[in-house]
Amino acid sequence: MTLYEQRLLRTMNAIQMKPVDKIPFSYSGPAYLARSQGVKIGTYVSDFTKATDAAVGFALKHPGIDTMHTPTISPFALSTLWLSNVRVPGLDLPEDELWQVDEQELMTEEDYETIVKIGYGPWLEDFLKNRAGDPLPKMQPFIQSSPETFRRMAVEANMPVVNAVMSGSPFEGFCGARQLMNFFMDLMEEPELVKKALDKAMEYVYGSFVTQLDAIKPIGAWVGGWRAAPELMAHDTWMEFVWPYLRRLIDAAVERNVLPILHFDSCWESELETLKELPPRTCLLMLDGSTDMRMARNVLDDRMCLMGDVPSTMLAFGDENQVYQYVTKLIDDVGPKTGLIVSSGCDTPLNAKPENVRAMIQATVDYRIS
Repeated sequence: MTLYEQRLLRTMNAIQMKPVDKIPFSYSGPAYLARSQGVKIGTYVSDFTKATDAAVGFALKHPGIDTMHTPTISPFALSTLWLSNVRVPGLDLPEDELWQVDEQELMTEEDYETIVKIGYGPWLEDFLKNRAGDPLPKMQPFIQSSPETFRRMAVEANMPVVNAVMSGSPFEGFCGARQLMNFFMDLMEEPELVKKALDKAMEYVYGSFVTQLDAIKPIGAWVGGWRAAPELMAHDTWMEFVWPYLRRLIDAAVERNVLPILHFDSCWESELETLKELPPRTCLLMLDGSTDMRMARNVLDDRMCLMGDVPSTMLAFGDENQVYQYVTKLIDDVGPKTGLIVSSGCDTPLNAKPENVRAMIQATVDYRIS
């Protein structure tokens, strides 16, 4: 068995709650990856050969990593998720600064009616081109380079890349385009109209998602939730405006034997019971530190593998002993035998200390499974 196969098998065994020979570690955080390899952020998001060089080099320097998320990235992709402009280093920002979502009110109340009338696809094409910086043409170099990046990661670094497709509920895009306060007011004042527009949007989002799954056949697909976190709304509202759309995307991945990576930022504690509706041992719940991992394990038991959740603040401002002890205790409490993949809470931050990142990884290597 090759090293690539060992790493992937170890990861999939944890997801299926089977015994593992080592606690798996999955790396997430492209910006820190670039900086740690001496590549400026502006170069990393524009020259994908150099970005891939950096990802391969990073993986080889950290042999305790088992899988990686998004070894390269285009900030313009964020425009399609959040329906917002993005400020890019080297273009709108200094060369070595982090990209920034420039969220403004780009969508009006009248746009709901337009979406219902003409469909989401035509509306989105016009919106992205004329209000959100026309990101689709700017994404093409990234899209075209991705197959070669994945090939090099597998061949040169023996590293499986688990996330090749990204999607999320249309709730997230509407919230970004309308801005949070406006959108939540819309939910209260025009719930039927918003629901009709969400349904129209979902037809397009779902079609695009399954087309990518069928074409790429990835190991995993990233299904994100941020503003749609249940801590921001009542249960009945969440069940009507969020969960059916997320569930449809998750089911589409499961039906195609693709791992749904539930990148659920913010607090999801109030709906952990709802996640038990999902097919057991088929999803990976990726948490960012806002949701109590121990509570998640108690509620979900052996139904779902958890991933996380070393805090960004600890990686940036803590020390290596603190990080090492945090990871060890997390494994003790959440996954001493299986069912846990250690990672940063969301992304490893740009300003993480290298010794803290090494400690986060090393703790999984050193842990002895009884």
